[in-house]
Amino acid sequence: MHRGFRQDIQGLRALAVLLVALDHARIGPFTGGFVGVDVFFVISGFLITSLLVREAEKEGRVSLVGFYARRARRILPAATVVLLATVAGSVALLSAVEASRAVEDAVWATFFAANIKLTIDGTDYFQAEAAPSPLQHYWSLAVEEQFYLVWPLLVLLLCLLVVRAHRPIRDVAVPVLTVIVAASFTWSVVQTGSDTVAAYFSPFTRAWELALGALAACLAPRLAKLRPDLLAAVSWLGLGMVVLAALRFDESTLFPGYAAALPVVGSALLLVGGLGAASWGPQAGLSLPPVRVIGDWSYSLYLWHWPLLIMAGAVWGEPSGLYGIAVIAVATALSGLTYAFVEQPFRRAGFVTRHNLRGVLLYPAVVVLTLPLLAGADRVVEQQATGGGPAITVTSYGQEEGDPEPDFSDDPVVALVEASVLAAQNGYEVPGDLKPRILDLEEDRPDVGECEYFDINEDRPLCPRGDPDGDKTLILIGDSHARQWIPALDELGRRFGYEAYFLVREGCPSSDVTPWLNNGTGPAELCEAFQDWAVEQVEELRPEVVVLGSQANSQGFEGPDGERVTDLDERVEMYGAGMTSQVERLEPHAGRVILIGDPPDLTFDPGTCLDDRDLGKCLSDGNPTGIRFAESLRDGALAAGAEFVDTTRWFCAYGKCPTVIGDYIARRDRAHVSVSYAEYLTDELEEQLRLGP
Repeated sequence: MHRGFRQDIQGLRALAVLLVALDHARIGPFTGGFVGVDVFFVISGFLITSLLVREAEKEGRVSLVGFYARRARRILPAATVVLLATVAGSVALLSAVEASRAVEDAVWATFFAANIKLTIDGTDYFQAEAAPSPLQHYWSLAVEEQFYLVWPLLVLLLCLLVVRAHRPIRDVAVPVLTVIVAASFTWSVVQTGSDTVAAYFSPFTRAWELALGALAACLAPRLAKLRPDLLAAVSWLGLGMVVLAALRFDESTLFPGYAAALPVVGSALLLVGGLGAASWGPQAGLSLPPVRVIGDWSYSLYLWHWPLLIMAGAVWGEPSGLYGIAVIAVATALSGLTYAFVEQPFRRAGFVTRHNLRGVLLYPAVVVLTLPLLAGADRVVEQQATGGGPAITVTSYGQEEGDPEPDFSDDPVVALVEASVLAAQNGYEVPGDLKPRILDLEEDRPDVGECEYFDINEDRPLCPRGDPDGDKTLILIGDSHARQWIPALDELGRRFGYEAYFLVREGCPSSDVTPWLNNGTGPAELCEAFQDWAVEQVEELRPEVVVLGSQANSQGFEGPDGERVTDLDERVEMYGAGMTSQVERLEPHAGRVILIGDPPDLTFDPGTCLDDRDLGKCLSDGNPTGIRFAESLRDGALAAGAEFVDTTRWFCAYGKCPTVIGDYIARRDRAHVSVSYAEYLTDELEEQLRLGP
């Protein structure tokens, strides 16, 4: 086994980081470049285990303090510098909503829990309209450190077993690692099939990748005895597997699951091959000086490239092509500086290397330094999001003396929408006392109590709302675009004696169609089961009123032969026909069936445009595709005899849709109505629904 410095491993690190960066910057054909992270996991498991095993063989034990001191010196300095720089850049360049999210993500990253935060956010359907976090990539650091909370302790335990078994520690570790690889890979496959977001960020589904690298390290002395020609061939096979994954995979790949085996096993083969490959192996290319330099800088380059891409995207538009290359070039330059003036000094400085405890204390020192700075950044963001002008009214909308009097609607809600459009066109200042606050937009969602059906697939409970003692029943069915009307319907149920049931599941339309999963891997069977269950509840409860609401799924629908339908015209036709079918299923069991039409989507994120404090930048055209789907639902519902509530006038006027109506932020994102505005529309909705006597 080569115990010296492996130059080819530095080259493999360079390959990994370049694949990730090229993918994120949309440069070249590397749509699966995200597998570079998996390559890093395998390398990390290989190198860390090699060090631990060597220490155990030499000393008969491992020093946990020494291990964590080395990890702290290696990981913390650069990660902290980039984290703080990213937060500062977010405050300066991003919207208040995005900057606030970055500060929150920085706190999670500081405690190596970014993957947990992303899992929480990712399983929340409402986050679909949110921009990526500039600290999103810290999830991989979190996964590694969570693994290394356990693995050194396990190696220490193995050292004790070695004494009793009188066997080399490598022999004892191999079966343990084999079990970890098998169990984690199995769980990765299972969870990827049921919850791709949780599987992607979970340390339990990723542990096998680090453990496979560790297994290669333990088997290295035996594998190094293989013929050099065989090791060279194995190396080329491994390199081909990694590159193939980077070229063939994309965002629709079900990952990690089975697919992760291609780059992970390929990386392990490259590491094994480098133990003594023949000269014609790929190690010669991976060991070239320019490649090694990128490998040296790979950690800092990984940290810098993503926030720079996000910042550049916010200022100049999403990077790609030559523009993407320019951003990656800047990230590379910063990486070289960070490696020279941050990474290396902390790894070599005597004041932290002489005593391991000082290295370990770097982490609490980082926390003590970082948290007050993050608190200060949060206060700055709060100040940016406060202040502003008066609310828009039908008498105050930025008009100038001598402007003609508008012919506002007699309906006060519609009149306020019309005034709000004029206010935006007049460059009216964003009102100061907005409802909800700009920084609360992400959390502004209707409460469904214990009936969060997105998380429940069996034994679904019913959660009576409205008036639990009412002598009438109202049922709401649909996706998040039905859920957005809960604040108004809940109040109307209490007001008029309706026991209300809100049978809503994000991503499941009330139209009788089966949407395609967002990851593009197949039909949403759980959604189809929920739709059938909702109809069964109507059959049992026999409600006086059934209210429906939906938005189309952008990934397409399942066709009659189980194929994916993506053609827009065909999807629009299927959506309307599905609504007709759904109404026909419901009508025999309900007094009235009513479809609440979906208002046109905004073409931008409200939190971003409001950050400019000029309502003129917050006036949107309606999304033509969304309007087509809404019209198809309307036509399908009316064809089956259902009633229809047109909501467009409550959101748009003169062909434009304002972000702020009065002093309400009407949408929490591009597509969903805010809770505050839905509550404001309660009386307006009642005039259309006529639930009262």
